Amino acid sequence: MSEPTKLGWTLERFLAQMGAPPARTLTALHERWPDVVGPGLAGPTRPVEIVDGVLVIACEDASWASQIGWMDGQIKQRFAAIFEGVDIRRISVRVDH
Repeated sequence: MSEPTKLGWTLERFLAQMGAPPARTLTALHERWPDVVGPGLAGPTRPVEIVDGVLVIACEDASWASQIGWMDGQIKQRFAAIFEGVDIRRISVRVDH
C-alpha cells in the first residue's frame, strides 16, 4: 500500500500536466486583477484560466471584450511584470451573459 499524497501536490501536478501555472498564481491573479487590467476593467471582467500560455478572460458584454482586445499588449506587459516566469502568449476573451 502506498503512502497518501498531499492534495496540494496532486493539484499542482495536475495543473502542470494541463499546461496551467501553479494554483497560487491563479489565486494571486484574481487578487491582483485590478493591477493587471486596470480598475476600470476589473469590474466587468474576470480571469477564467491560464492554459498553455493562453489567458482566458470573461467579460459582461462585447464592448468590454473589445476593450480587452485593444489593451492586449498592455495586459500582457502588466501580467509579466507581476507574475514573472509565467508566460502569456495570447489572450482569449469570451462574453458571459
